Amino acid sequence: MNISYFFCGRVTVLASYEHITSLLNLCMYHCIPYDNFKACADGVRFDLRLSAFKNLKKQADGKNIEYTVEKRSGLPAFLDRYKYRFGIWIGILCAVTLIVLSQAYVWDIEVTGNTQMTSAEVRQMLAEYGFGVGSNIKKTNTDRIENRILIDSERISWISINIIGTVAEVQIRENASADRGETVTRPANLIAAKAGVIEEVRIYRGNVVVSSGKYVEKGDLLVSGLYDSSIDGFRYTRAAGEVLARTTTEYCVEIPYEYQKTVYTGEEYCDKYLNFFDYSINILKKGRKEGVFYDKIDMVENYSFYDGTQTPFSLHTVKYLEYITETCQRSASEAEELAYFELAERLEEASSDSVLVKKTITPYVMEDRFILYCTVVSIENIAEVSEFEVNMDIVGESTD
Repeated sequence: MNISYFFCGRVTVLASYEHITSLLNLCMYHCIPYDNFKACADGVRFDLRLSAFKNLKKQADGKNIEYTVEKRSGLPAFLDRYKYRFGIWIGILCAVTLIVLSQAYVWDIEVTGNTQMTSAEVRQMLAEYGFGVGSNIKKTNTDRIENRILIDSERISWISINIIGTVAEVQIRENASADRGETVTRPANLIAAKAGVIEEVRIYRGNVVVSSGKYVEKGDLLVSGLYDSSIDGFRYTRAAGEVLARTTTEYCVEIPYEYQKTVYTGEEYCDKYLNFFDYSINILKKGRKEGVFYDKIDMVENYSFYDGTQTPFSLHTVKYLEYITETCQRSASEAEELAYFELAERLEEASSDSVLVKKTITPYVMEDRFILYCTVVSIENIAEVSEFEVNMDIVGESTD
């Protein structure tokens, strides 16, 4: 549609071949513009702006020239059609008012630079300091929030909050030592996380108290964070390094022949909520049956403008899928296959931090289940950090 037609209004007129000549003569005599002239089986159609049609109507009605108005379109026609629908106008006014007022608030928070922390964790941390979606932009002191986070958080070494329009862009740099769980100002020992025979000691800091070939139990001291010197007295450090040991780990996998299977009935129920910042309005709620089991699925659809700018509106849909449980039987071969699959998953997860040396698997076929016993001998790092307190009156300065 021509943009002038949209704002000024368009009227499509149909005139029979008997009256079209008189009608067009009126348009020419009174300088009434028209276009989209098209002949058809029942006459001739053409379009006029609403103001031009009013002029033509006045002249044609005075000379008894017949015509038919086929269609009215454009903004004036829309306003005229709904001028008595007060609920629509009130809703439009409220929506426009909310959008205008919400320009003063944060609509969305975008987090960049995070590798160890998730964006949700960063947003939650910001919320603890009073900043989040819905925060008043003019009343928010981003410098103060940045300083408080840098002072309080051990996981973040640098943070910048830039508010562009209604979007807060948060850039962070994580503390590498915090990612490793280290706090270099606190002394610590390395103790055995599990029992094993020491194979190799790789120490960066600390006083080694074990050697290769020694058997240690869980909790035994491997590397001390204290130094005893006859010249300098006691000194402390934070022990760091790896202690590789040959360990033995046992696994047991049991797969019963009888099990419960979830079967969906096909019945679904939905609750819908319209979210505006932190406010939520229930717009659809369907009652569910009592004593019935449901799987719950949460979905949030955020609304944005055509250019991708986030709006403060979102639709939260909670879907409930009705299901029942049925008692089923699996064969011994199916149970065996499932047991070996589960054992392989456990071993794969454990092997990420160790080197497999030997594996022994013993299967047992029982009346009601299939059992796998597995003994794994591997070489792994058993060093675990154990912090301790020091008495500063008798201990000297720390060492790196």
